[in-house]
Amino acid sequence: MDTRFWGPSGWRLLHLIAFSYEPAKQKESVRELFTMLPYVLPCKFCRASLADYMAEDPLEPPLKSRETLSKWLWRIHNRVNEKLRSQGLLKEDDPSFSAVKKVYEDRIAAGCTRTEFEGWDFLFSIAENHPRALSVKKSLPMPGVPLDIEDSPEFRNRWNLMEAQERMGFYLRFWKSIAGALPFAGWRDAWSSCSLDFAKLEYRVLWIRELWRIRCCLEKELELVNRDEFQSLCKRLVNHRSGCGKRKRAKTCRRTTRKL
Repeated sequence: MDTRFWGPSGWRLLHLIAFSYEPAKQKESVRELFTMLPYVLPCKFCRASLADYMAEDPLEPPLKSRETLSKWLWRIHNRVNEKLRSQGLLKEDDPSFSAVKKVYEDRIAAGCTRTEFEGWDFLFSIAENHPRALSVKKSLPMPGVPLDIEDSPEFRNRWNLMEAQERMGFYLRFWKSIAGALPFAGWRDAWSSCSLDFAKLEYRVLWIRELWRIRCCLEKELELVNRDEFQSLCKRLVNHRSGCGKRKRAKTCRRTTRKL
């Protein structure tokens, strides 16, 4: 999936989670969500990069407080920006932590009802990139796979060698973590009351339809303002498929237009 479609949406949701984090109530769920991210991002290059960044800057110490977690995510975001600048895909400098903090504290102060639910494009892109989707199963390994192959899920994920059945386990864990990790108690309660057992959803189309049902339920309960039409959403998902799984030499998933 094209990172320009789901990336901004994902960052907004993840930063909201970090800046509203309540360690006493959410530590397990937030740990699980961030730990699963390198296994579910809808771009194999992004999964590999995030796995590297989190190995260099581990998640566990920052989970002790809201301040340390939000600073950790800001550092990770800056690492991603650094990668994009090295590829000529980003020109802007990184914002200061204080500037980012003000943006999200202002957003949190606006509350959880009659507002936007950040993250839909991100979540639907992950649903679109279901491990059993044909395009995902045909995705090529990352370039430069070491000859000395390790027998570990971390290694198989980092080099895009993971089979669909194994990835499904991480995929399920990510979706199950959302209810407890979301910002705002109202969002967490609504998600919990609206969602079903994701383990019963074997295929991409079922996952997307269930996520759409959850979205409609949240829109009604929370009077959310960023509404959509199902057919319009499906069209955007198709239009933002990047095909990067077929490539071995790219560095970031971007949809390209074929030259005539």
